[in-house]
Amino acid sequence: MERTVYNVSLLALCLFLAIGPASASDAAIPGDFDGDKIVSDEEMMAVEASFEDGSITSEKLEEIRHIHEEYPRTIIDTKGREVTIYKPVKTVGCTISQHLETLRTLQVPLDMVVIADHSISHYSYFSDFSHIPSLGHFHDPDVEAIVQANPDLLIVHPGSGGGRFGAFYEPFMQKMEGTGITVACLALSRPDIYPEEVEKLGVLLEKEEEATEFLDFYKGILGTVEERTKDLDEEDRPKVYCEHERYTTSDNNIDPIEMAGGRFIFDLGQTTEIDPEAVVSANPDVIIRLLSKEDPDGKIADDTENVEAIRQEILDRQEMAIVNAVKNKEVYLVASPLWTYLPYSGCRHFIGVAYAAKILHPELFEDFDPKAIHQRYLTEFQRIDYDLEEKGVFLYPEP
Repeated sequence: MERTVYNVSLLALCLFLAIGPASASDAAIPGDFDGDKIVSDEEMMAVEASFEDGSITSEKLEEIRHIHEEYPRTIIDTKGREVTIYKPVKTVGCTISQHLETLRTLQVPLDMVVIADHSISHYSYFSDFSHIPSLGHFHDPDVEAIVQANPDLLIVHPGSGGGRFGAFYEPFMQKMEGTGITVACLALSRPDIYPEEVEKLGVLLEKEEEATEFLDFYKGILGTVEERTKDLDEEDRPKVYCEHERYTTSDNNIDPIEMAGGRFIFDLGQTTEIDPEAVVSANPDVIIRLLSKEDPDGKIADDTENVEAIRQEILDRQEMAIVNAVKNKEVYLVASPLWTYLPYSGCRHFIGVAYAAKILHPELFEDFDPKAIHQRYLTEFQRIDYDLEEKGVFLYPEP
């Protein structure tokens, strides 16, 4: 017993030295004496002894006790990497705007974000982050700027596909080796893995309750759409043609359209130029044009001149005159924040699915209000002062 007390007292003295001014390094874990980044039971006893003899404050005691009880925290990120956090994250870096949007959803304070992707300046939606230093474009991040900001956690898009979007990841991660910055690879935009990634980010940031609250909302919306469309026969699922430029489409359109109870008319590669005759031959019931070059959040709600002109161009295409969608004027424009892959897309893809379901199956979703869902997301989860009756052009015309 005396030996145990002696060991604890000796450890307490060592800990006092370790958690004093000399331990101010960002890499230090308060209360970790042996350097394994974990506050063990014995180390915690020593810390408590230090508090009893007045060597440390009650605030320091509670900080170390929290680390002892809650850390380390480990996830497997989207690249299959094991990522471990050993103490509370106080600063975060983001490499794409979806990361910022998800941080807001998890109620992470804005002042925790110390560096971010330059694209946040494109949309007024992120005006509250305008003061944050830029790390450049997500597929060519400025490592020197990141190291200077020195975030406790850097969220990196895992990349996918070809070209710069898929090629940046490995070279960048090699540059990050040895910086001492913890990196988690999360897309935070893909519908197929978004819930899982939100949960993992919640673990790293001690925001599990916030993640659960949001995902209940998120899954509730998509679950309602799935429940109402799952038993539709093939012929009851409208055929949909979707383009993001004139006769240019992508297989990334398949998931949101099928989730909303429709049928995408093409089986194709990632981004493909389409022969207009192929569209005519497929005879879609609905046409969706995606818009990514404007700031839909910043527009006044009745500022529809540009979208009206784009829609009219589709309706005026002579080769499309016999297509059902054109004949019945079932042509809709959807802004990129509500979709899944366009430049400046956000995390509102589930709202895009809700709008698409209303377009494709108005009779099944007569009591379903995607605009109200969108408003709740902005108010309750993004916590921004934004009234969709006054601002924003996201869907035209509204179903």
